[in-house]
Amino acid sequence: MEPQLTIHQLPKPLNLPLLEGQLEIINAYLFPMTPEEVLRWAIEYLPGLYQTTAFGLTGLVAIDMLSKISQSPPPLIFLDTLYHFPETYELVDEVQRRYNCLIHVYKPAGCESVSDFETKYGQNFWGRNESTYDFLVKVEIFKET
Repeated sequence: MEPQLTIHQLPKPLNLPLLEGQLEIINAYLFPMTPEEVLRWAIEYLPGLYQTTAFGLTGLVAIDMLSKISQSPPPLIFLDTLYHFPETYELVDEVQRRYNCLIHVYKPAGCESVSDFETKYGQNFWGRNESTYDFLVKVEIFKET
């Protein structure tokens, strides 16, 4: 029987992708931890860490926690579906000012505005073809990166 690998035997930072069995070890180790402890562990062990956020409550709490536990919190990724409320865009600016953080904004290819998107795909595309819309604004945008 092979000896069981422990969390303390994992390299810091982790080599990605993980090897078979490593994820189970990590999950078991992190399970009893507080959110702050999990975030501290992630900063220490995960190379090239980014935080995706839609600037909802849980994302904002994570941004605040990360700013308190790290001198250089992970940069943020915001998927701009072009249909966010104006208040969401105001919040993006406020978070950038308050936390002085780098925010990478991704929009559908060739579209800077709702008008651009609707010229390309028609009005209410999100309502007519929800799965393709989701693909365009949440997956396809990363092909250019």
